[in-house]
Amino acid sequence: MDRKGPTVLDVLSGDAATSPMRDLWEVWGAYRSKRRAGASPLAAAVLVSSEVDRLGFAFAAGYPAALEQMIEGVRIPSALCVTEAKGNAPRAIESTLTPKADDYELDGMKTFVTFGSYAETLIIVAREGERPDGRPDLAVVAIPANRKGVVLHELPATPFVPEVPHTSVRFEGVEVLRSERLPGDGYLGYVKPFRTTEDIHVLGATIGYLLGLASRVRSSAALIAELTADLVALDRLRESPPLDPRVHIALHGVHQRVTELVSCDAFAKLLNAAPNDERKRWERDKALLHVASRAREARFERATMHLHRPHMIA
Repeated sequence: MDRKGPTVLDVLSGDAATSPMRDLWEVWGAYRSKRRAGASPLAAAVLVSSEVDRLGFAFAAGYPAALEQMIEGVRIPSALCVTEAKGNAPRAIESTLTPKADDYELDGMKTFVTFGSYAETLIIVAREGERPDGRPDLAVVAIPANRKGVVLHELPATPFVPEVPHTSVRFEGVEVLRSERLPGDGYLGYVKPFRTTEDIHVLGATIGYLLGLASRVRSSAALIAELTADLVALDRLRESPPLDPRVHIALHGVHQRVTELVSCDAFAKLLNAAPNDERKRWERDKALLHVASRAREARFERATMHLHRPHMIA
């Protein structure tokens, strides 16, 4: 079978990284290189993550991979701007996109934007109108981060993965060209599917990091095999529609399995063989595996309801 580029399984083929990447720009440069070589966003994130020495840098590969999977041609690094003072549910979005002449004007505030201070492009969810039932019509626009009227404010580092910066961002009469409005419904086309797409790619990058560490410390072949099996499952899921309930069920299973693996005896031995500073970083950063766990559980529970109503699965 012809191969168009590197795959997730190539994480098992390379030599252990003798000098792991220690800089965000180096991580993104390596990611771009893998993409140019024909790797899918997930494969690029996995391969790059196998060459870093901390979970924060693995996230830095997985997050843009998720954006690229969802929005073809998006510039990396980019940042998705959804969360506002009242949350990230559709009714919580108060930023507005208003027609102005042939284009639009954007106003509002986002309170928590991942990689906002590094982003070349901001991908912003805004209210474009309101439906008769009161639900908002949401649109998504992609604009340069240095556009006039965009004001970024750096936020304090988080307790885990502090290498991943966050900002708030204010939009004050920002001009948005008509061509910068992305097609389709902002919620169903972007916000809702991104939750699943991000889970797949960040978890894949996490596994890539763990496989790289396992290679460096010559860990248990059985542990490597189990992590690789989970990675292959994620690679299959990223090709499936992210709103398919069956994807949520399978993703829940993979996430549960990875959580179990990082608590097993073989993984404890892997950590004991890791460099001391890297082991401490893992203990600090492993909370990343549980971020948004309530939302994932809710998606899983809703998806299981469809098991008894197969005619509703599309």
